[in-house]
Amino acid sequence: MILLRAYRAVDDEESCLNYADGHRKVLEGFNLGNISTNNNNWAYNPHVYVVEAKDIETGELLGGIRVQIADGRINLPVQDAVSHFDPKVNDMVRHYALNGGTSELCGLWNSRSLAPNIGVTVNLVIAGMAICSQIPVTSLFTIVAQYTLKIARRMGFQIETSLGIDGEFVYPNSNFVARVLSMNPQLLKSTHPIFRSRITKLRENPKLESLEKVGKEQTILYTHDLKIESIGELEWVEL
Repeated sequence: MILLRAYRAVDDEESCLNYADGHRKVLEGFNLGNISTNNNNWAYNPHVYVVEAKDIETGELLGGIRVQIADGRINLPVQDAVSHFDPKVNDMVRHYALNGGTSELCGLWNSRSLAPNIGVTVNLVIAGMAICSQIPVTSLFTIVAQYTLKIARRMGFQIETSLGIDGEFVYPNSNFVARVLSMNPQLLKSTHPIFRSRITKLRENPKLESLEKVGKEQTILYTHDLKIESIGELEWVEL
């Protein structure tokens, strides 16, 4: 059984630091330990919300994803990642923030040794989008590599082609091409019907259980605890 649990970062420091350690190990496995977002500063940001995936039987952390709301004080990870390539991203974040609130789906990882090919990544993305109905935002950014572009598009994200070179950046190093995408997570207009249905069901029932087929014979029970106990008050501050 795999539990997907949501919480506000500042409410559970220990879980955040375990998450950061697991994410760091995955990045180092790809020789990306020096990536700009490889830190645990987000654990102390009152506008960060986390979803973690944990094996109920072993207690092992399998992966995680975060939603960070823009507040004008702390950059979104996408700003730190690409603003030196194209500073227009800062104006774009500010515009979205002042017109309904904006955020970023970020920090996605899953353990290659503990959770290979059992659906953890997709379930984390779905859960991360599901919790957006609990927070004050009408737009959601993400930055993806080529190998995750397809799933991001199926989730409803659209490439911000006005940034970079037709939406593309060389990031985090010369071996990768990244793209900045965005969407309205409340409306889910461009989300594939299968994923829209799953996100909507989780919003209606944050403690939903689902039995998923993995491969030809294996089935895994995914259970959820996605009700966030505390939501921070948000006010955009110009620095």
